[in-house]
Amino acid sequence: MLAEKFKSVREVAWRVMDGIFKNMWDYKFVPVEIIARDSKVEEHKVERVLKGLADEKLAEVKQTEYLGGAFTFLGLSLYSLHRFVRRDFVTMLGKKMGEGKESMIYNCMSKWGEAVIKFHKVGYPSFKKVREKRDYGDLHYTVLMVRSARNEFNALKKLHGRVSVPKPYGWEGNAVLMELIDAKELYKVRLENPKDVLDYVLEEVREMWKLGIVHGDLSQFNILVSPEGVWIIDFPQAIDLNELESDEELKMAEEVFRRDLRNLLNYFKKTYGLKVDERVIDDIARS
Repeated sequence: MLAEKFKSVREVAWRVMDGIFKNMWDYKFVPVEIIARDSKVEEHKVERVLKGLADEKLAEVKQTEYLGGAFTFLGLSLYSLHRFVRRDFVTMLGKKMGEGKESMIYNCMSKWGEAVIKFHKVGYPSFKKVREKRDYGDLHYTVLMVRSARNEFNALKKLHGRVSVPKPYGWEGNAVLMELIDAKELYKVRLENPKDVLDYVLEEVREMWKLGIVHGDLSQFNILVSPEGVWIIDFPQAIDLNELESDEELKMAEEVFRRDLRNLLNYFKKTYGLKVDERVIDDIARS
């Protein structure tokens, strides 16, 4: 579906979407006159293009005190793919590998070979509620999709080479381009060596903590395993300790960190009967 939609978009529509993207951090619905100014497309043509994008479910058009446009999830995903193609990062879109509440994932061919492109669907809730409201105000929900993708990309960049995570190749809009890992989620596999895997993941979490990154949603659903290794994935909720501004935020981040570890220990206890002293959490937190 995404590939077919991509082929049908005309150049003038990409320019109009450029105008929306450039200004989406300043307006919930970007005014037609602003889109026209930045896309170099006449206002009456912008209105016509926006109507066509809305018909294709790629944009939302709203008349308030002015006529304005915003992306839908599908429109933002298509536009993010376009930006990767424009940079020669992505050369071919493959099949959909999965779709859930949080993301839609495709495989693709990139300048690095076969890869994965992940389109973020929602802006993850953050414990930094006051700062989030201050920073984003009453903006369109697609802004939070962009922030979610940026957060994941930045976390992967910081961790890759030190922790077993997919290599990040690029970020555009609500999309992250990354290494394809040929492995299965932990919950889909019956491990022959569960203690070895748990010990390995605990050490990876320790290294993440030393680097100032808390995963934020660690569980059996975002740990990949294969005979070749173990990887931690899905970082849109990641917390960078270096970006926190108060002791209260640091305390809350540590609570999230401890929750991640408890989730991990509980899964291995329930699934494999592994009993690990929870003092290991305190030990890692002191690292």
